[in-house]
Order: sequence, then C-alpha cells, then structure tokens
Amino acid sequence: MTYCNGISSFMPTGRLYQQFQRLAQQLGCDEREISLAEVADLLCCTPRNARLLLRRMQEQGWLSWSAEAGRGRRSRLTLLDSQESLTRRRLRDLLSQGQLAQAVRLAEDRLDLLTPLLIEQLGQATREGRQILRVPYYRPLPQLLPTGPMRRSEVHLSRQIFNGLTRRNEENGEIEGDLAHHWECLGPCHWRFYLRPAVRFHHGRELAVEDAMESLLALRDRPLFTHLARLESPWPRTLDLHLDSPDPLLPHLLAEPVAVILPRELKGEAGFALQPVGTGPYKVAANDPLHLCLEAFDDYFGLRALLDEIDIWMLPELAERLESHLQLGRDSPELGTMHGESELESGCYFLLQDDRSGSLQDPALRQWLAQLLNPIALMARVAPELQRGWTSALGLLPHWREAQPSPLPAPSRRPTRLVLAYFNQHLEFNECANAMSSLLAEQGIELEVRTLDYGRWVSGADEDVDLWLGTLNLEHEHAFAPYAWLQGTPLLRRVWAGQQDLWQGLTQWRTRGEEPGPRALLAEVQRQGWFVPLFHHWLELESRVGVHGVRMTALGWFDFRSAWLRPELAGPPEEENPRQ
Repeated sequence: MTYCNGISSFMPTGRLYQQFQRLAQQLGCDEREISLAEVADLLCCTPRNARLLLRRMQEQGWLSWSAEAGRGRRSRLTLLDSQESLTRRRLRDLLSQGQLAQAVRLAEDRLDLLTPLLIEQLGQATREGRQILRVPYYRPLPQLLPTGPMRRSEVHLSRQIFNGLTRRNEENGEIEGDLAHHWECLGPCHWRFYLRPAVRFHHGRELAVEDAMESLLALRDRPLFTHLARLESPWPRTLDLHLDSPDPLLPHLLAEPVAVILPRELKGEAGFALQPVGTGPYKVAANDPLHLCLEAFDDYFGLRALLDEIDIWMLPELAERLESHLQLGRDSPELGTMHGESELESGCYFLLQDDRSGSLQDPALRQWLAQLLNPIALMARVAPELQRGWTSALGLLPHWREAQPSPLPAPSRRPTRLVLAYFNQHLEFNECANAMSSLLAEQGIELEVRTLDYGRWVSGADEDVDLWLGTLNLEHEHAFAPYAWLQGTPLLRRVWAGQQDLWQGLTQWRTRGEEPGPRALLAEVQRQGWFVPLFHHWLELESRVGVHGVRMTALGWFDFRSAWLRPELAGPPEEENPRQ
C-alpha cells in the first residue's frame, strides 16, 4: 500500500474529487458504519490524512461524517452526492474556467454528460473583469500561418493575428494602410512604402523593416510574387519594392493573407504554425486539438480590441452544424434571444476535371459528366438538412451566371472507373461524393473516393486523380480575388497545366489590364468542362442580444476587434475556486 506523506491544506479540487470518486465507487451512496482506518485503506493514505480529506469533502457538501472517538470505534459515513452528479458539477466548474482539456479527460467517454454542459457554457462570460466570448467550432486549427495552405476559417483567424503592409477595408472594399501608413508608385516597377513607428510583435520586439523584407522575399517562389526583383530600405522605416514587370495592383497583392509580415527570428521554428507570433489585435495564448485561445494584444498599434479573450472550443460532435453555422451563445430567457444573419458565400462548391487524366481529354465526356453530376441531381441524393443550405451555382460567385455551352454528341466511350479526391474534416464532401458514386454507378462507372488532408489536396500531387471536389470562399468580390485564387492555388496549376490561354490571359490582365479578365477566362475553362460549379452555400451567424459589434464577414465569421459585451447580459462574474 502506498501512503501519501502529507496533504497540503490547499489541495487542488481535482485531487480531492479523485479521492471522493474512490470512496463513491467502493461505498455507493448508502449510509454505513466504517472506521477511520478502513477509510484510510480505501484512500491509500494514513488515518490522519484520511480525517483531513473527509473534513474537506464534508465542507464541499459531498458527504456527512460523524466521527466516534476511541480506537476501533466505527463512525457513520453518508455520501450525499452521487458520483455522476458530482462529475457533472465538476465538469461545469472546469468549463466555466475555460479548462476544456481537463474537462474532456474527466468525462472520458461520457459525451452524454459533457456535450450539454459544453453548449451551456458557450457565449459570453466574465472572469476577473475580463470579457470572454466562447465560440464552438468543429475541427482543430493547427495551421494558422498564412504562408501555408489555409482554409476559410484559418484565413479569418490569420486576419486577427497578423498584419500586412496593406489591408482591405471590409466596409467599402478599398485598400488602405496597415503596417504601412502610406505608399507611392515611383515608376511602373518601383513602389515605396512607409512603415508605422513603434509597432510591436506579440513577443515584445519592435517591428523592423528587415522583417518586412524577409517576409516578402520568401514569397518569390509563388506565382503571385515572382515579379518581386529586389527590396531596399533607403531610409529607416522605408521600404522600396522593385519589380520585374509593371503591377498596378500591387497594393491589392500586399493585402492578401499570404503577404503578412512575420518576425524573422521565429518564422522557421518548429511549432510556429500552431502558435504563431504576429502584430495583430489578438495573440495566440493556447492552441491544441480541443481549444484555441486568443487574447487581446494590449500593445496593438491600432485600437485595442474590446473583447479580452476569444475561446474557440472544438466540438466535433456538432460538426454537421458548425461548418457553415456559427452560433455565439444559446437561447436563454435571462440572457436574451438569438438574432441571426445569413448570406450566400462569395464562392462555391466545385468539381475540377483534371487535364492530366487520359479519360477526360474528350470534351464530350467532360460535358456528359458535368450534366450527370449536376447540382439538382446531387441535392436529390443528400440529407435534407444539407439541401436547405445549398443553392445551385452557375458560376464561381452567386451573381456570375455563365452561359451554358452548346450541347455535344454523347461520348463514344465512357471509362469504367474514375478517381475523385476531396479533403477531410468536411462532412458535406462525404455526402456529395456518395451522391456522385450513386449517379455514376447507375451508368456503369465505378468511382474511387480518396480522402486527403488539406495540404496534400491543395498541392494536386496525386496525378492519378480524375476529379477534384472542393469549396472556395473569397474575402471580397473585387476582380483581384478570383485572380489571386487562380494564381495562388497550387492545385489549379497542376490540374490545368495545359490551359495556356488561362495562365497567359491572367498575366496580361495583371500587368496591362487587358481583357478578358479573370471572370471571362474562368468562364471559358467552365465552358470546356474543366471547371464545374455545383452549389453556393448559405453562411449563417447567430448572436445573442447583448453581444454587440457582430457583423458577419464574407468568410462566415465576425471581426473579433469590434465585438463587445454588455455587462448586465454577460452573466455574473465567475467565482474563482480558492482550492484550484
């Protein structure tokens, strides 16, 4: 038997709870006579420490202990709380303190206990005078570095953590200064940017012009940035960009998520994508598979964020709701009702036909597949709740209604097998792929479905794939947004490597403003059957009355900087447990 050698008078509640669990498992909730020595044996400690433990459990209201004096005398012990009831209260305490990982470990496989408590704790809270907003999400977010492959939510979060030289105003869509307060074009291939003074990174160091130079030069191997020839700093806080070719849209380029400025001494360190350091209004305090915590950065060069903390809790059991539906809080008569807004995404679900596929060289087959796998046919074979969130797409954006191609004769030969790839952690893709498999099977074609992680999917490295299922959300509808998606997505470069008219046309539009622009060029790829738009998705955001400054962005989130809570609706301050 192992004995504890002394118990602090400030024993953590978690350890005390474990000792109570041991008693509850052995004794149940009945009243019984038991000696102090027997309790000590059950708790694996000395009788003296067993007496201290019983006293503290009694102070918590978990049991009643009537001690009888004298050696060998049996005392009366009554457990006043069931193990399940106590577990529920303990879980609620942990969640109210934001200790999600500890709560999950305590609950083990009891999702029936944990899930309702998780939902109960979502929304606004206060702790030690700090305003906290707890937001549910359906998957981990290990890749917060914009220089890596990023999905919709990661792009939004990167906007809260990092800054570029320029940014796009969400209200009017115009490009404005960010880390650069002013810039000027000194020639077709020469731009000058003036950096703000006294900007600090989250780890405390002041931003230097060398950080901007190294961050931008590291992007030159990407198609969007190959024209960056050299960067110079003629004066302090002044950055000159020299280009190989004219780029009148350079301020738009530098507002792209990938063009953020990173601390040069940290950007290559292991784990930097998980917990990166930027200059933005929020810094990453914690990031694990269960919990992403963002704290307001007090030294932010702009207006300090109004919310002190954003806690994003990963709740995969709610995945079917949280992919496109963001809910801040829950309906509650005391705290106010929920108000919502929704809009069609600036993008779509799409199917790419890969021009590396031998089977898909026949235009008639591509058109036949696009007609067979049309949005109406797919929606008829998916769950009703998905149908309600989709509307048929005729182009990349909701207002793009491209002309349909002239019908071709039926293909003379059809393949017996095709390969479809999509990225994981996206339940709607699974439903859509099943619908495609069913439609193709009726035509005698076997569909092999391949699920990839997002990084591998967006690389397009799997050369034996025929069809690629994906989704896109643009941050805005300026012509530069689809251009940046086309040029900045490695998958498109791989699957449409033979579409020279597309890539040459995009280069001419960028450098000289020549038409056709991105929309017309993509419409031609769509007419040839290489790009098949499927659905536009309804994005939804619900927030309780009392959560102010919340306006849904094009990415289905809200700008954390402008949100704030009315104290009378944020609930009473959470009490700190002195034993924790």
